[in-house]
Amino acid sequence: MAATNIEAATAGPERLFGRFSLLTTVWIWLLIVVGGIVRVTGSGLGCPDWPLCYGQVLPPPETTSMIEFSHRFVAGIGGLLMLGTVIMAWRGYRRRPWIVGPATLMIVVLPLQFVLGAIVVYTELEPLTVAIHLGTALIIFAASIVLTLAANRPAGLAHETYSPRYLTLLLAAVPLLFVLLTTGAVVVGEGASFACPDWPLCNGQLLPTGQTTFPALLQMIHRLAVVAVGAVGVWVAVVTLRGRAARPLAARWTLVLIGLFLAQALIGAIQIWLHLPTVWRVLHLGVAAGVWAALIGLTTLVYFRVRHVTA
Repeated sequence: MAATNIEAATAGPERLFGRFSLLTTVWIWLLIVVGGIVRVTGSGLGCPDWPLCYGQVLPPPETTSMIEFSHRFVAGIGGLLMLGTVIMAWRGYRRRPWIVGPATLMIVVLPLQFVLGAIVVYTELEPLTVAIHLGTALIIFAASIVLTLAANRPAGLAHETYSPRYLTLLLAAVPLLFVLLTTGAVVVGEGASFACPDWPLCNGQLLPTGQTTFPALLQMIHRLAVVAVGAVGVWVAVVTLRGRAARPLAARWTLVLIGLFLAQALIGAIQIWLHLPTVWRVLHLGVAAGVWAALIGLTTLVYFRVRHVTA
């Protein structure tokens, strides 16, 4: 009876931490999407100073200022959630490296992310800085996903087995997808989103030539990155689904991953066909962040099993 009471007492805080970490992860995704809204609506300089907006705490009643300020507000709430997650991780899970490690990474990268946000404003949306800003956001997002999975321990994981070769395939896909997402930010920052008016070709060409403009070259590099990531994704799907009966959890994650990636590619095409309506551009980034989350989640789960990690 005493042992049961102890288990019940510890289950409550663990459940609370699991839910809190999940909330933090979802909020980070929301922050990335709101950042995309800022970018595609041209609101990045809606507040030309930082951390104030036109020298005041609240923004003036202008659309671009309100959008930019909403991003800062969501970022502020996200920062508090991440800080709370880190404090809870260090207080209650110091001996569980797959919780305290990602939490520490988040709190180390977070100040850099805020500094980069200020630099983005002061450099007037310099494309490379915007891409680095997104890159650090993806790193924080990945750390939060790993932490959340370690804290919640998905049911069924202990019954699945994976080979080191399969893990290597997933680990190779992670940096490829990271490059794809960050180059997408450069494409938007350079105003190259519509440099190729057709899809999947670019001005009727499969590959860029010496006469291709720099914006069109950027657009084609981004598209070729999509093809590379897509090829790896197909490989992952084939390997995973072939052993579906023995690995149902991985199969579900893989189906989500492939579904989101295909949706992402279709949305990218629709952007070109419909001349980049704002709602589709925001959806493009939101689904891209979902693809990143699915890949990081699948890789984390497989890593835990291959390395016999006790999260």
